Order: sequence, then structure tokens, then C-alpha cells
Amino acid sequence: MNTRLARRIQTLAAIEISIVLAAVLLAGALLAFGFYIRTLSNELSGTFTQLQGALAGRSLPNARAGGEFAASLLLGTGTEIVFIDGASRVTVYRVHRSDPRPVVNVRSRIDLSGDPPVSGPFAHVILGLATAFGLAPLRAQLANLFIVVRSNDATLVSTVSNFIIPLLVALAIAIVSGFLIARALTRQAVRPLDDVTTALARFASGDLTPQPIAADERQELGTLAVAYNGAIDQMERAFAARDRANASMRQFIADAGHQLRTPLTVVQGFIAILRRGGFENPTDRDRILDTMNDQGRIMGSLIDKLILLERWESPEAPEPASPIDVGTLVGDLVAPIADAHPDRRFEVTAPSGILAAIDPTELGYVVTNLADNALKYGEGAIAVRVRAQDCAAVIEVADQGPGIPSTDASRVFDRFYRGTQRDVPGSGLGLAIVKRAVERAHGTISLDSSPHGSRFIVQLPLAEAA
Repeated sequence: MNTRLARRIQTLAAIEISIVLAAVLLAGALLAFGFYIRTLSNELSGTFTQLQGALAGRSLPNARAGGEFAASLLLGTGTEIVFIDGASRVTVYRVHRSDPRPVVNVRSRIDLSGDPPVSGPFAHVILGLATAFGLAPLRAQLANLFIVVRSNDATLVSTVSNFIIPLLVALAIAIVSGFLIARALTRQAVRPLDDVTTALARFASGDLTPQPIAADERQELGTLAVAYNGAIDQMERAFAARDRANASMRQFIADAGHQLRTPLTVVQGFIAILRRGGFENPTDRDRILDTMNDQGRIMGSLIDKLILLERWESPEAPEPASPIDVGTLVGDLVAPIADAHPDRRFEVTAPSGILAAIDPTELGYVVTNLADNALKYGEGAIAVRVRAQDCAAVIEVADQGPGIPSTDASRVFDRFYRGTQRDVPGSGLGLAIVKRAVERAHGTISLDSSPHGSRFIVQLPLAEAA
């Protein structure tokens, strides 16, 4: 993946995580500060109540007398009591809890220098936050004295300042932690994208070896890796199909060349003999011409079959066929074949009224090829039966031996496959044409072979009359 993009994602994630962690820390700090201010407010309220109770029924001549009286009370370090009369201001506060008695500052009413000094870079912020959280002085008047109970600002600032440095350190740790967490999460999140990019770069360089990527669909980018793995699977299947197609094509070319080479060699040999005038006898010449004509028909038949198979292998769907009476057509197709071979007995059972949607010409290829195979490779009577069974029109062509060896039975529908009986004339394309014709009609064909004979079973979907 692009390094700059990864850095951008990592930076954005680090900022977001750091902000969240910092917000959590600040929220915790503000909650602690609020609890401290609430405790301090309760202390002020308690001191104010105690002072009012102690001064009830008592008369103080001036602010100094009030300060001396307040110094005798149990005063906390967070509280400050101020007495104000017409001439002076007296401030009473405790610096440390261990001090034997509070400090009593007496000064002019307008002189504020005697108050506990407040210092520090965060003093104004702390005091402002304390006010925002509801910390306020408590006031009362006793005769000619004004009494103010308020927080000891110096103690407040000092106490809170002690936690600012740790808070800043914690914020720095949060930022660093946010960066580290973002880095780990970003690496984990974009790993599928990195892996896919690396794999695509490998493909672009020419290495087409499929290498699936570990994928987790629970991740947002995990679906990308899943999709990539799906594409890899598709590619593997495509490569396997390509290899099978290439192997089949090489075998096809070799078989076609072998099938065409024999008649072509015969024709070329006789042409050479005729050119030399080796046969002056008209009978010999006629025999040679007849042989050449037969070999030409063999080559033409083979080429026609190859063209037919190629046309049927077209990806375009065949035009829908009209329903035909299978029994009647099968009977019409088998009759001339039986007449041409009186030495073999044909048992035909083909009742009319069984309809299937198949092209009559293609059904003709099916029946004539199966009957021709039974004549060439089988023995005894040939049974041709048509029946309706389970929503299918079933055509059976069976002979009485010697059957097809198990080693050949699984390949009899392959192009140019002749099995072990290569002395029988044929191209090895008949059953391939039969299988393809049946498939084009959405049917199936199977073979049941035993030492007592072979039986080809064709099943075509039944159709209603148009």
C-alpha cells in the first residue's frame, strides 16, 4: 500500500485515540477536582456554622478581638476567616496542620498585602475553575463587624498544582500510547490491503502462482482479502480449465491428425503410383480410384463430424426444439438399418405418443450412431426400446455381448477414443456426437455394460404436444 496513505491513516487514528485518552484523563481530573472543591465547600460551611455558634451571644469590640477569638478555634488549612471593622482587616489562616495556632494578620482595611500570597503559573486558572465549580465565600455581620469565611487560595493553588505535573505527564503518555495503539491497529486493519497490493504487484511482475491471503471477515478490509481469495480460486479453476482444454486440444489435434493421416497416406500413395503409370490395367485403375474415393469419403465424413461437434460446442444456446414423437421417429430410423443388415436381428419396441423436445436430425445422430456401434462391436440380437418413465422419454439400445471393458467404459464418450478394438472401422467420434446431441436436448446418456452385452440408456425430458 502507498506509504503516505498508511501514514495518513495512522496519523488520523493516533489523533483520534489520543484525543479520546486525553479526554478520559481530563474528565477524571475534573471529577477529582470537583470532589476536592465539594469537600472544601463543606469545610467552609462547617467552619462558618461553628463560628456562628461560637459567636452567638458574644460581643466583640473590634476585628482584632475577632481574630484572636477565631485563632482559638480548630481551623483547617483550606479555610481562611476575615474580620473587618471600620479601621482594620484581620485575616486568620493556618499554613500547616501541625502549626500550634493559626496565623493572625492585622492590617489596614484597605491593605491586602497581608493575605496569604498566591503564586504559580496556573494560579488564575485554578481559582477560576474553583469558582466555576461553585466555591464561594460565606459572609455574616455581627454588630459593627463583617465576617467572611473563604477558602485559603494559597493552599488551594498549592494543592492543585501538585497534581498538574503528573496530569501533564499522563497526557503525554496518553498521546504516545495513542500513537502506539493507532500504529498497531492500523497495521492490523490495513494488512489485508497490503497483502492484496503485494499479491497484485507480484502478478504484475509475471508471477502468476496463486497464493491465498489469510482473511478475517470481521475486519472492515477483511472482505477485500476474502474477495481476493475468491478471485484466486476462480483463477485457479480457470487455469485448471485452461490446462485441461490445452491438453484436450493437443490430444484432439493428435487424434485428428492420426485419423486423417491414414486415408491421406493411402490417397497420396495411389496418386504416386498413378503418376508413374504403374497400373495400366483398367481394372486396377478402377480399383485404385474406388479406394481413393472411399478414403476421400472417410476424410470428408471425419471433417463433417468435427465441424458438427464444433458447431454444437458453440456457447450460443440452441434454438428451442418442437416436441416430436420419439417412438415413431426411432422406429423409422431403425427400420432401414435393420433392412441393411439382415444377418442381425433387431427387436424394436417403440410405441407412439411419447413426446420429447429434440431436433429430429440430432435424434437421428443419436439412434443411428448407437445402432451402428451395436452392429460393429456387439453380438447377437440388438434391442431398441422406447418408453416413458419418471417424466422422461427413455431410449435403450442394447446388444448381447461381449460388453465394453471397465477401462474403456469411462471414456467411451471422449472424442477419438477407440478403446482396445481399433481393428473395427470408425473415427471415434460417434459416441461424442451422441452425448453432445443428448445434452443439447437437456437429457442424459449412460452406459450399462457387462460380459453379456452393453446397454446405452438415453433419457430426454418429456414434453407436451404443441
